[in-house]
This record gives sequence, C-alpha cells and structure tokens, in this order.
Amino acid sequence: MSCEGRDVMSREGDFQSSMSRRIVASLTGLGLAGFVVFHMLGNLQVFEGRDALNGYASLLRDMPVFLWTARVGLLAAAACHIVLAIQLALHNHRARPVGYAVREYRKASIASRTMALSGGLLLGFIVFHLLHLTAGLVDPAVPNQLDAQGHLDVYGKILYVFKSPLYVGIYVVGQCVLGLHLTHAVSSSAQTLGLEHAAYNRLFKAAGPAVALFVVAGNLSIMVAVFLGLIHP
Repeated sequence: MSCEGRDVMSREGDFQSSMSRRIVASLTGLGLAGFVVFHMLGNLQVFEGRDALNGYASLLRDMPVFLWTARVGLLAAAACHIVLAIQLALHNHRARPVGYAVREYRKASIASRTMALSGGLLLGFIVFHLLHLTAGLVDPAVPNQLDAQGHLDVYGKILYVFKSPLYVGIYVVGQCVLGLHLTHAVSSSAQTLGLEHAAYNRLFKAAGPAVALFVVAGNLSIMVAVFLGLIHP
C-alpha cells in the first residue's frame, strides 16, 4: 500500500474516532443537562415549604438503590464527558496548531467560543457546591439537623446559605457559568447527533438558550427569594 493510501486511511480512522467521541460526549452532556433540569425542579419545592422539600429529599434517600445508581451513573457520565471534551479539544488544537492571523467570530457565539473555559469553571463550581451543601466541609456552620418529621432539614440548609451575600454571589456566578455552558452545549449536541431538519433547525438552535434560561431562572428565583426574605423559616 502506498504512503498516500495509508495517510488516507489514517485520516479516515481519525475522523471516525473523533466523531465517535463527539457522539458519546453529546449523549453524556445531554444526560447531565437533563439531571440539571430535574435537580432544579426538585429544589423549587422550597416554595411549597419545609415539609414539601424535606419530604422530597427524604423520598430519594428512602430509595438507596435508585439513589446510588443515579449517583454512580452521573459520576460516570460526568467523568466520561470531561475526558472526551479534553481529548476533542486537544485533537482540534493539534489539527490546527497555528492560529489564524485574523480570527473570524462572526458566526461563533460567545458561548461556543468559551466552552472550554466555562466547562472548567463549571467543574470547579460543582465541586464547591458538593463540598458546601452536600458534605458541609466549606462552612461547618451550615445546619445539618432533622426537622419535626425526622427528615434531614434541607430547607433549613438552603435558608441559611442564601441569607449570606457571599454565598449568593458565588452561586449567582456559578449559575451564569452554567447558563453559558448549557446555551451552546444543548444545541451543539443535537447537531452532533444529527437532529437537524430544515423545518426544525431554528427550534434546535433555540433549545440551548431556552434550557439555560429555564434552569438559571429557576435556581436564581430560589436564591433571590431567600435572600429577600420572601421564604421564611
């Protein structure tokens, strides 16, 4: 076989490998986006009062097989998504090692151009969130007690945290990063998976911003309501 033939096969193999990684990254990304939506909807029960939110959290804990299966699945999906995203970024960099003399950003949005940055910042925020509200290691003063029904008082945790201007500021920044990442991620994932049609292209393009706005608005509504005293102990 000639060198040219081997080069063609090598390029085809690289393309197929890259495309496979993009598809898996898209699937895991959409799965994680779905969890973010579900998580936000669950937290919105804070507006229904302590019993509703704590009862919801307790219901999840009363199904340990489901809970741990979901946790392991999310961890695996997140790890896979991060590794593939890094590999694809390195692959793209190697494929175009010399930067353009003039960068053309007319078609690329801010969200698409900052995916690597927003992804890294989002990972840091998630780690902070888990250490803060889940593990209680960032602020040991965060309440970790039971309510009158014997359920873990998640409601009390949320009210304590979002009375602090510092934590509200951190979480607002985190939500902005999340929204920026989701804006491009959802739409580009749909495109990667081939979910394109002339009649629905606008719909798919709008899906990312719509999901981002829905999630961020829901999460911010909780923080603002608590901070302004609209939700009481």
